[in-house]
Amino acid sequence: MLKTQGTTSNRLQVITFLIPIIFLILVGRLFYWMVIRGPELQTKANRQHQTVTILKAKRGNILDSEGGVLAGTKNLYHLFVYKPQLTISNNDLVEKLVTHLAFDQEASTEAELRDHLQNRLALDSNWVSLKHYLIPEEKEKVESEKIPGIGFEDEYVRFYPDASMAGQILGFVGQDAAGQEQGYFGLEGYFDRLLKGREGRIRTENDAQGNPILIGNYQFLHSIEGKSLKTTIDKRMQYLSEAMLKEGLEKYQASAGTIIIMETATGKIRAMVSNPNYDPGKFSEFDNKVYKNPAVADLFEPGSVFKPLVMAAGLNENLITPETQCDICSGPINIGKYTIKTWDEKYHASTTMTDVIVHSDNTGMVFVARKLGPEKFAEYIKNYGFGKKTKIQLQEEVSGVGREANNYGDIDLATNSFGQGIAVTPVQLIAALNTIANNGVYISPTLVEGEPSPETRSVLRPETVSKMTQIMIQAVESGEAKWARPKGLTVAGKTGTAQIPIEGHYDPEKTIASFIGFFPAYRPQYTMLVSLREPQTSPWGSETAAPLWFALAKQLLL
Repeated sequence: MLKTQGTTSNRLQVITFLIPIIFLILVGRLFYWMVIRGPELQTKANRQHQTVTILKAKRGNILDSEGGVLAGTKNLYHLFVYKPQLTISNNDLVEKLVTHLAFDQEASTEAELRDHLQNRLALDSNWVSLKHYLIPEEKEKVESEKIPGIGFEDEYVRFYPDASMAGQILGFVGQDAAGQEQGYFGLEGYFDRLLKGREGRIRTENDAQGNPILIGNYQFLHSIEGKSLKTTIDKRMQYLSEAMLKEGLEKYQASAGTIIIMETATGKIRAMVSNPNYDPGKFSEFDNKVYKNPAVADLFEPGSVFKPLVMAAGLNENLITPETQCDICSGPINIGKYTIKTWDEKYHASTTMTDVIVHSDNTGMVFVARKLGPEKFAEYIKNYGFGKKTKIQLQEEVSGVGREANNYGDIDLATNSFGQGIAVTPVQLIAALNTIANNGVYISPTLVEGEPSPETRSVLRPETVSKMTQIMIQAVESGEAKWARPKGLTVAGKTGTAQIPIEGHYDPEKTIASFIGFFPAYRPQYTMLVSLREPQTSPWGSETAAPLWFALAKQLLL
């Protein structure tokens, strides 16, 4: 009896000891599943009985200055089937659809299209995607069959009606790493968030068979269309510039070229052309090296087209006048181990500042730079906009490298004065030169109407502009390119021939030939840059870029 009571007492003690432990284990497991793993499991459960349908947003258009479409969006359709509502067999459905659907890359023949549809219908799902990007005519034909269970969703495709025209301004639309629509390069890249809008979503709760639960959770979020952009591009000027650049590349056997036309008083870019270029609607078929826009993404040494900017700075500081004579121009200038020479190795003692520009005299530019000194030289380079982005609204724009006054050695100051040893983008160069055309006021270039307001600042005095304009007119009428200047049109401009730096030295044969200027000279309407890379018929800007510039200017005024 005593033994039995002892045993019972021991069992009660064990039970009393185990119950709290078991209770704590159960509470711990419940805490683990409900609190720690709860959100994860809830998400998995929702995925099993919730369906989310993405509603694509229509991408905004990119328009020219008159409202014409440069980049648009086609409204196409996604064909799908909801099997529980089908009243015909899969084979009958395929036969009906094949007669109405066009072939594409996935199915280029009727047999391939039939196999594609059969494979899709064989999927173990109630809702099946059958074919993307149906045109309206295909949708209408399929709808005319009145097949229960067949449905359509809107989807959109980017298109470029003018193919490669303005391609490097526009950029293109591809996909990011997650497969989502993404703009790259140009305006498409810079304004991607604005253009793409916001996609919508439909969230429905389904039963175990995939059927919607009528009283289940339902959420609907409208898609918001992207906003359109109106650019400053004049389509006629863009087309003419592209056509003439192509002709110029062939005529002068150049490997590449760039033309920029800026409206003098507003900074609006009316045309921006580079070649080679590409068709943004077929971007994958082109070398990715042509995606970026050389007008804003490529740095080059401008050469003699840079000289008017330095000369204008000297005039503005009253350090020289157009009649000031150079006292170091009778021969080459030695600076340490370097020797500065003229392009034709002809020297003119006591040459005037006007003649320095007319004859593109490097030694005369060294004279001006020394008058300015490093501090003033660096100040004007900064005020002209070099060393920083112009904020022209193109994704791939680069800033170049600015140099502080204390970083100018004697040789740097000398070579920079005639456009060597300094790297700029074409758009920086034309914006800087436009300061002279625009009565001394720098205005930042823009490609989009009203966004943002252009940056302006006064750099040169009006009397400086008047003097510099006269010098540049004389350079056109008496300089090396005088043979090509158009009759009846007064132009203020400057030729340039820059050597191409490679691996620490300059290529002895390859050049970048340029001409920059504004017209009409006294009341400028446009400032224009023409640049040709590695022309083979002649290395000189006066014999290649200048005649192309003059021919285009004449056509624009006509």
